[in-house]
Amino acid sequence: MGGDDLVTVVIKLYLDRRHALLKTPTANLGTNGSAQHPDKRKAGGHGPNLQDEICFLLNVSPDAPEPTGPHSPPEWWGKYAEAIRLWEEITGVPAPVPVMSGTRGGLKLNPRFPEWMMGLPKGWVTEVEDVHPNEQLARIGNGVVPMQAYAAFKMLLGTADGDV
Repeated sequence: MGGDDLVTVVIKLYLDRRHALLKTPTANLGTNGSAQHPDKRKAGGHGPNLQDEICFLLNVSPDAPEPTGPHSPPEWWGKYAEAIRLWEEITGVPAPVPVMSGTRGGLKLNPRFPEWMMGLPKGWVTEVEDVHPNEQLARIGNGVVPMQAYAAFKMLLGTADGDV
């Protein structure tokens, strides 16, 4: 046994972070209403969410063409570019266009982006018939990153170097 406890491991990972990271997808993304600038959200006593960061801090249009190569355009991502590229390399899948047009013409989070963030196969949630984008966001936010779950089970079973 031995080793650090969970709190210590999380703190070390946080302090050792080399890249700016986006917020985690959450189940309430589909019901939070429209995006707000992160500074406005903070001024109201709340933390920004993934939709706020995507809609206000990135440089990408909903009309941008989907990436066809191994990587999405780095100019889309601002300070998050290094983390996005790393996840693209790990997953072997370029990040999709992260925004879409809302019903009133504003920007909103494209559910395909958090689906990609979670490491899910393309369309796993977003191509399910008759599921509204808000419900897609809720389902994705309620989900688990399969690679994290697999690694956690390996650690719990003491097989970090072997197969589960």
